[in-house]
Amino acid sequence: MSSSAAASTEAPAAALSVAAQPLAGPVPMYNTRPFSAVAVGVKVGIDGIGFDVATPLARKWNLRGGASFFNYNANVTENGIGVSGNIYFRSVNTSVDWFPFGGLFRISPGAILYNGNRVSATASVPGGDNFTLGSVQYTSSSTSPVSGTFDVAFGNKVAPSLTIGLGNLLPRKGGHFSMSSEIGVEYINTPVLTMNLTGAVCLTASTVDGACPPGTPMPINSTPAILANEQAEQAKLNKDISVLRVFPIASIELGYRF
Repeated sequence: MSSSAAASTEAPAAALSVAAQPLAGPVPMYNTRPFSAVAVGVKVGIDGIGFDVATPLARKWNLRGGASFFNYNANVTENGIGVSGNIYFRSVNTSVDWFPFGGLFRISPGAILYNGNRVSATASVPGGDNFTLGSVQYTSSSTSPVSGTFDVAFGNKVAPSLTIGLGNLLPRKGGHFSMSSEIGVEYINTPVLTMNLTGAVCLTASTVDGACPPGTPMPINSTPAILANEQAEQAKLNKDISVLRVFPIASIELGYRF
């Protein structure tokens, strides 16, 4: 066989070999049709430990919802009043995650569907100890020491929220595991602190050897001047915590796409 004939038979074979090679293409992406998948994440943040569940709405959009919960024990002293209690974090949230650039950065407008965050505490001032109400210093009676309660309700039960973050619970380009973080705020309106004290006191200036003289202690809840100072102290504390009407959000999360 001539060299020209051999070349002609080899050419079709080479063409078939080239045609059989797979063509390079983009990395396969998950289906992003609405509700076509689900992912679950576990998160840790300012408001405790929680979880999220997410599903796609479109290529750059997810629907996400979850809950957080935790308890903190706290012991503080405010103007000589010892306060011991619990901070309860209970919340349910939902948001729409928008990935404007198609990557990991997201903007998430949403809402707090249930805000159960609150503080419940007991207060006490041992007999003979001094404390302040409305800029007036009192001494707790040894025979009827001051005690009471502090409660704080953290704003509205339902509130709007807005966060930004990095990461996607529903990876678009393969893989099942994800890691994400977010920061933002929720507008819960002004928290309300309620203080209720009982017991008896005397003016510190009238004490003898650090104790109320016999017959001088005045009941807190039935003496108008002391009640007025208690209300002034409560108003001051409410002003101090009013900044929490815009409550911070910050968390990190590990997720798995099914």
